[in-house]
Amino acid sequence: MRHGVIAGRAALLVALWGFLPAAPARAQGTQPLRKVELVRLLGSRAMSKAQVAGLVRRNCVTFRPSERDRADLRTAGADDALFTAIDQCLRARAASRPTAPPSAAAPAPAPPVAPAPRPMVPAPAPPLRIVASQEIAALAGTEAAVPVQVYRGAVPQPNVEVILRGASAVPGGLTRDPVAITDQRGVATFRILAGTTPGTYRLTAALPSSGAATLIAFVTTPVTRPTPAPAPAPPVPAEALTQFTRGGGQHGTVGSTLGPVVLEVRDTTGATLAGQPVTFAASAGAVTPPTGETDATGTVRVRVTLPERAGPLVITANVGTFSRTATLYADPGPPHDLVVERGRAAVAGPVSVRSRDTVVLRVVARDAYGNRTTLDDFTATTSGRAIGLVSAAAADSQGLVTLEPRGSGVGEVQLSGSGLRAHVPVAVMLPDAPRPWALGARSAWLGSNDPWIKLSNLTGISGADFTIFGRRSFPGAVGFSLSLVGGGGSLSADRTTGGTVSVALLEGYGRAELALLPRSQVSPVVSLGAGGYRLKSDDDGRTVYHTNAFWSGGVGLDVAVSPRVTLEVRAERQWMRDTNVGHVATFWPLGAGVRIAL
Repeated sequence: MRHGVIAGRAALLVALWGFLPAAPARAQGTQPLRKVELVRLLGSRAMSKAQVAGLVRRNCVTFRPSERDRADLRTAGADDALFTAIDQCLRARAASRPTAPPSAAAPAPAPPVAPAPRPMVPAPAPPLRIVASQEIAALAGTEAAVPVQVYRGAVPQPNVEVILRGASAVPGGLTRDPVAITDQRGVATFRILAGTTPGTYRLTAALPSSGAATLIAFVTTPVTRPTPAPAPAPPVPAEALTQFTRGGGQHGTVGSTLGPVVLEVRDTTGATLAGQPVTFAASAGAVTPPTGETDATGTVRVRVTLPERAGPLVITANVGTFSRTATLYADPGPPHDLVVERGRAAVAGPVSVRSRDTVVLRVVARDAYGNRTTLDDFTATTSGRAIGLVSAAAADSQGLVTLEPRGSGVGEVQLSGSGLRAHVPVAVMLPDAPRPWALGARSAWLGSNDPWIKLSNLTGISGADFTIFGRRSFPGAVGFSLSLVGGGGSLSADRTTGGTVSVALLEGYGRAELALLPRSQVSPVVSLGAGGYRLKSDDDGRTVYHTNAFWSGGVGLDVAVSPRVTLEVRAERQWMRDTNVGHVATFWPLGAGVRIAL
């Protein structure tokens, strides 16, 4: 029997060392259970908790559980029924222990017995050992996996309880050190919290059943929050790549609508830019719509209403900080009217002709808005004897008509061009034919005093004179005329001794005049003349008596009040001389008169 007990314990040891499953062997025998065996039974779930409690009531346990043992068993899955079975079996075992029997007389010595044969004891199994990484790193605030592996010799050991001590000392980590059971590969993995405080913490992976342990350095590092990548910059329109791609340079008649005019917007990478706001403006006319956004192809389309005035117009597109322009052209519309101009003014009503000079009329064709347009197939004719056609020609989209007045009266010019017609009446009123001869009369006030008088017995002479003249003009020398003048005057002379004396003046001379603007109604005139005079006092010449030559020069105005009547205004200087005396006096006549053409 003793040999059978030894053999049963040997089988149990073999099971505990891993050669046979230990927990089932215990469950089938009557040996008390150790703590590790209870943990394995609870962890493997090969038996229910009620079956494990029944096994404890039958076999009991080999240990008296401490508070730590109770915590470990509860972590493995023990309930109150299991703890009650443990307490009951321990109390029952304590009550059944026998007391020592009283001393008795020594029995008679037994006859010597031959010693039993010594049983064979198997070689001791290698101890359990733990293999783990010497350092585990994790970011603070995360969960870390700490794997360990249990070997007996070189054989991984499953169903071995391993505790990780020091995990509860990590700030912000677990509240108690975790326990794990190795799997079939002998690996137990702990899931622990890296805590909130970066640092290096000492962990110990230990086997409660054998005391084997290994150290692990648990390094927690601060979480480096990645700097968020900057948001990509929004695409920016590129000035060099944005342009009008269609519609620029178009021509259209005034008042019409052109389009589409297309603007393409691209960014700095050359890609088309959608959703870009664009505003439009025109130097004339209107753009529709005035604002818009580019579509998916990066383009925006507008239409342009041309103005009523012909000529180029500029379309400006404002894109962001820059602008782009395109030029369109408003062309004149079809001819609507023939407009006749004389000089720089349009002719309204009859053309009035007051001289024999030729008249030039300019004819242009204009559209409905007044723009000058092309003049084609231009012709001109005249009717009536008052006017004659000299020439009619078209050049530079205009017609030039040259007319020659032929006599006073009324005529008409008929014009045609570009399918249009116009009639221009002409009223001719020519001046009378030049009349070379004329008669005139002039009255003047004249006088002289110091220093213009050189007579020692006189201090001054003044008075009025009256002249008549005959005048001859010369058509070949426009504005030039010659006159023969005769006249007399009554003067009053102041004596140096006091008193006055009457003096009679007689003159006869020739005069040449030049009208500077002979065809104008008012013309400046210059004159030059020479002749003879007699100056004699009424005291039989005792005070004053001089007779000799004089010369005259002056300026004035001719005012034509009619083709035959002209008013004259003159300011002259008459320089009197005498033999053996020299300069006698200088008179300054200021006069006015009239002449009548014959």
